[in-house]
Amino acid sequence: MPDEEKWYYRPWVVILLLFFVLGPFGLPLVYKSPKFGKGWKIILTIAMIFYMIYLIRATVEVTKAISKDITQLRAVLG
Repeated sequence: MPDEEKWYYRPWVVILLLFFVLGPFGLPLVYKSPKFGKGWKIILTIAMIFYMIYLIRATVEVTKAISKDITQLRAVLG
């Protein structure tokens, strides 16, 4: 069993964990996985940075919209 690959180093699992479960906390799995070359590690790191920027901006926009709606609702209700 020493030749058996650990499930959390499989490329599809690492990418799934990176973008849908752990976010940037999944980057150590990318760098420890023997299946990714240096180029892929750099590409996935940059992709994660842009993905996190997008998610943060989307969260801020949604928060602003909800805050505006709550303010309008309070004004209507008195």
